Amino acid sequence: MDSDHNKTIIIASDHNGNAARNYINKLFGGGRTLVDHGPTEEQGKADYPVQAAKVCRSLISCFQLGDPDAIGILICGTGTGMCIAANSFKEIRAALVTDRATAALAREHNNANVLVLGQWRTPLSQMEEIVQTFLDTPYGGGRHDKRLEMLRSLRDGHL
Repeated sequence: MDSDHNKTIIIASDHNGNAARNYINKLFGGGRTLVDHGPTEEQGKADYPVQAAKVCRSLISCFQLGDPDAIGILICGTGTGMCIAANSFKEIRAALVTDRATAALAREHNNANVLVLGQWRTPLSQMEEIVQTFLDTPYGGGRHDKRLEMLRSLRDGHL
């Protein structure tokens, strides 16, 4: 079993990201905990700030319950709104990713815990490799720890 099978994935989209969310659920839902915060087709339009909050609060709960490797995935049309909303949460480091290299660097250098995708900007076929890379890449630690501490200080108003 790959190491990524142990990671809890918490996912949501707004109405513009439904197709990508459904695609990712099919590809990555087997053999791991996947929590899907929707929206369902019946719900119609869904506001990205509300959907981002659902994922971020669930992710923070996972951290508090001893699951530090859980990750979130958020999808909207461009990804920008979801990324802004997710980074409003103190414990969250969300990265808007459009390619494999950025997915790897977001995890390795920034210890990103939320992957943000834009359904309008990134083909579904490319999302598979982006998500897999995000799941597989560990945080590098070392020299990057200093910058993560700076981010914490910035969020606390001390930098």
